[in-house]
Amino acid sequence: MSDYPRIAVVEDDVSFATFLKTILEEEGYKVKVYHDPEVALKRLPDFSPQLVITDLKMPKMDGITFLEKAKVIFPDTQFIVITAYGTIPSAVEAMKKGAVDYITKPLSSPEDFLSLVARLLPREKIKVLEKLFELPPFEILFAGIEDVYEKVIQVAPTETTVILYGETGTGKSAIARAIHVLSGRKGNFVEINCAAIPETLIESELFGYEKGAFSGAIKSKPGKIELAKDGTLFLDEITEMSPSVQAKFLRVLQDKTFERLGGLTPTKTNARFVVATNRDLLELVKQGKFREDLYFRINVFPINIPPLRERKEAVFKIAEYFINKLSQKLGREPLKLSKKSKEILKNYSWPGNIRELENILERSFILAKGKELNIEIEIFDRGKILKNEEKSESLRELEKRAILEALRKTGGNKKKAAELLGISLRTLYYKIKEYNLETS
Repeated sequence: MSDYPRIAVVEDDVSFATFLKTILEEEGYKVKVYHDPEVALKRLPDFSPQLVITDLKMPKMDGITFLEKAKVIFPDTQFIVITAYGTIPSAVEAMKKGAVDYITKPLSSPEDFLSLVARLLPREKIKVLEKLFELPPFEILFAGIEDVYEKVIQVAPTETTVILYGETGTGKSAIARAIHVLSGRKGNFVEINCAAIPETLIESELFGYEKGAFSGAIKSKPGKIELAKDGTLFLDEITEMSPSVQAKFLRVLQDKTFERLGGLTPTKTNARFVVATNRDLLELVKQGKFREDLYFRINVFPINIPPLRERKEAVFKIAEYFINKLSQKLGREPLKLSKKSKEILKNYSWPGNIRELENILERSFILAKGKELNIEIEIFDRGKILKNEEKSESLRELEKRAILEALRKTGGNKKKAAELLGISLRTLYYKIKEYNLETS
């Protein structure tokens, strides 16, 4: 974690400076303490901090003077000033000189202080955590949806339950990880896809079980909720939960307690919950297919993630990112999009969203010859359907017929149909289930 942002603490109170250093280093920040402001001015250029926390009352040089001199050396660095209770006007004066905020000594809430630091250093911290969590750069993940990024920044440091609404392939899982990254939580990011687990197993996956709880339970096993201790639990496709599991999960949200299957003792959890769905949750409530009380519990902070077709200005930017990523992965020179490929990227409706774009580019990259990337027309059979059919027909109907056509062409081979459509096999299974095509 040594690559985290650098923070300088300029504080003559050794005890308080040590306390700040300790809690900041526990968060992974690289911290240097200077007890003498004159020494700090000489040595700060070698450390190049992104944030400086300085006391206002120090011998030799007061905090206001230090701030004015330091701002000349580091005009882009952010400053927090430390002030004692009863001297708030001095902190206000410091903010007029360029400080972004102040904290009081003694520190009343370490959690609030750490949240302040995280808010002031999101970009630097993100750069490190993007790599740790294998996330795409945030400027790619949130390209064309900057309003979503703003909401993520606001809600991430809180304990609030978040629900992500968006079509399959829009990046809900990655955005859930981004929320965890920005939350500063020390525990793991744990993900469970409710649609990918059989109904009979989802309860044990969520809550865990004790030895002997059922046939085959030869030893105890923790569930996903337990594994997300101090971290974040992401439940994708939450509408696939059975009514009984919905009821048990509601208790977790209400009481922050759960029991393993076969267990007798309730266990407390401090996990943060992020859920997601690609369906109209309120409509499912009206139909009696989703609990109304659970809906109100999870719909605290909804974030709508627009489909790629509504982010047209970002398609080229995202495509270039995937092309560069593919060139590194495959050990080839980056390819330039052909004129025809650019037209396809511009005009195609992307029913499979970002995941479809990535899959199509990867296939096209592998098949490419020369220095230009030509997206294969065959892959866009579905795109032709979408363009040529009557515009009055809904996108869902067009997508449904495209899937049926792909299944017909491949003789029902779902893997080949997914490749033809340019989407993942899992996405195809979702769509088949969503449109009830197994019996079609």
